Amino acid sequence: MNLVEQGSKHLESGEFELSIDCFSRYLNTDDSNPNVLCLRGIAYRKIKNFEASINDLKKAMSLIPSNASVYSEIAVTQFHMKELKNALENMNKSQQLEPENPYRYSSRAYIKDACGDTEGAIADYKKCIELDPDDAIAYNNLGMLEDKLGRKQKAENHFKKADQLSKDEKSPFFGKFNMEGEQVMSQEEARDEVQNVIDDAHAREEIEKKQKEEINTSKTTRQSIGEVMMSVFKSKQEFKSFIQFIKNGFKV
Repeated sequence: MNLVEQGSKHLESGEFELSIDCFSRYLNTDDSNPNVLCLRGIAYRKIKNFEASINDLKKAMSLIPSNASVYSEIAVTQFHMKELKNALENMNKSQQLEPENPYRYSSRAYIKDACGDTEGAIADYKKCIELDPDDAIAYNNLGMLEDKLGRKQKAENHFKKADQLSKDEKSPFFGKFNMEGEQVMSQEEARDEVQNVIDDAHAREEIEKKQKEEINTSKTTRQSIGEVMMSVFKSKQEFKSFIQFIKNGFKV
């Protein structure tokens, strides 16, 4: 098992300091690998070393400036740093690079709401649902925002749709609400869990891409490394696979 594999395994199991050590030793010999820089940036964020996280992610961005996921990762770290304006700018860039990816809109909606732009957040959740009509979490969060603005009937309609999807055993959102269709968590707790999903899903996506990256780098030049970095949740199936992974713990 090489250093990247070891670091990814530690990251996946929550051993963030060990993962950083492995990634750092690898980067001592190859400091221009954007994939490993992103992984270490995520690990740094997990231990709340936000400055180190930003440094790694920005270096990765300089190597692969057209990759939407890097901008999204930077935005998530900036969100934790309370740099909401910068986070929104980078999430905008991520969305511009992948305008047909529903995850880009739901991620930006979360930040827009934190910035006080509730109407803008609602518009983004609606776009997310337009692109992925089966996204129960987007329906639920949209309902929360409509309720926040006093639009009770609209909120209720969105909650009902989310409830229907969550009770479909074939849906990756099954079990997110109790038998009465009520949220299991409070709104504040739900928001925290949504942020956890953003963090964890990004980390797991990078880990799953790592082996493909290793195979491709052995066949291509260094300049093509960035090309094999796929975008987080680029397809509906990728999104659902991550929701399935966190199903037991995520109850929004």
